[in-house]
Amino acid sequence: MNSRVGQAQFVDIAAATQFQAPGALITDDYQKEITDILRRKSVLDGRINYVPATGDISTYYEQNTVNGGDFIDPRNPSATPTSNERTPHGVKIKALTNQVNFGHYDVTLGQQQNNFPELKAKDLDDMLNGIALTHGKALWRGNDTALAVPTTRQYMGIPSQITNTFTVGVGASIVAAIRAKVAAMVGSEKYEVLPTAIYIHPIGHYHMTEEVRLAVESGKMSDPFGKTVVAGLEVPTIMTAAGLLPIIPEPFMPSKANETNTGNTDYGIAIVTESMIEYHYVGEKGMFLFELGTTSNLLEQYVGVKYGAPVAKGPSYAHAYGTIERPTIAAVG
Repeated sequence: MNSRVGQAQFVDIAAATQFQAPGALITDDYQKEITDILRRKSVLDGRINYVPATGDISTYYEQNTVNGGDFIDPRNPSATPTSNERTPHGVKIKALTNQVNFGHYDVTLGQQQNNFPELKAKDLDDMLNGIALTHGKALWRGNDTALAVPTTRQYMGIPSQITNTFTVGVGASIVAAIRAKVAAMVGSEKYEVLPTAIYIHPIGHYHMTEEVRLAVESGKMSDPFGKTVVAGLEVPTIMTAAGLLPIIPEPFMPSKANETNTGNTDYGIAIVTESMIEYHYVGEKGMFLFELGTTSNLLEQYVGVKYGAPVAKGPSYAHAYGTIERPTIAAVG
């Protein structure tokens, strides 16, 4: 990260003084707490399973058939032996890192001003939060294209892993599309699928609730939403073939300009079985923090490291990923 440092200069104390009077000379100070509501994590990260990796390529097996079972003559019983194949899958472990340096002069000056411990603690916390932020974004938007044979250093994002896809056109009902896709998943005779949550881009979420509001006010439908608390948020729920599912706004969900209609955006939506989304980690579920000590240039150096990678098991049946085409609303910030 590049930074710019302003040129130092001497100033008249009068220019820095807020108030002068007999027995009083008040100069500028600042609040010890820094204004900060920056986003540091994704909602999904707090709801998926963290499991120890089995190796540099963490391997698991998936069974896709249950063979056998024939009707026979009860007076002449016989059976044909069968076997069920298990397919190996692997996910390559990735690494994220971040670093913060404290100069000796700034450390000493901060200690003299009695504000260094608070600032150091915040900077160390933010250094780790930088890793968590990159991790949270990459869970959805990581640009790798293969799990076991990486093409980039990033994660392979969950939407890229899911092969069960759908689209909601600009004039189509979002609610109907969700219910239809969940019904198709639950209706499988081969897999016992029960999705547990729906993650949606916040602007896609707005368009969905606006669709419902207009339909309710026109008398075309009753409000299909209930409410529940998920990850500290009260979110709507929708009745589906899998029961009531929470609809969770996820700011890191992908969105991109529609290729045909330039004024529209394709907002991401994912129907997921959260127990089948795992993060395979090495060493720690969270992050390592290392203090490298004082170097030759008198810098205190701290490094954070996180090892792991996400995997969506059952990408063709346990989850579904879609896009909702709607008029573009620009996100703030």
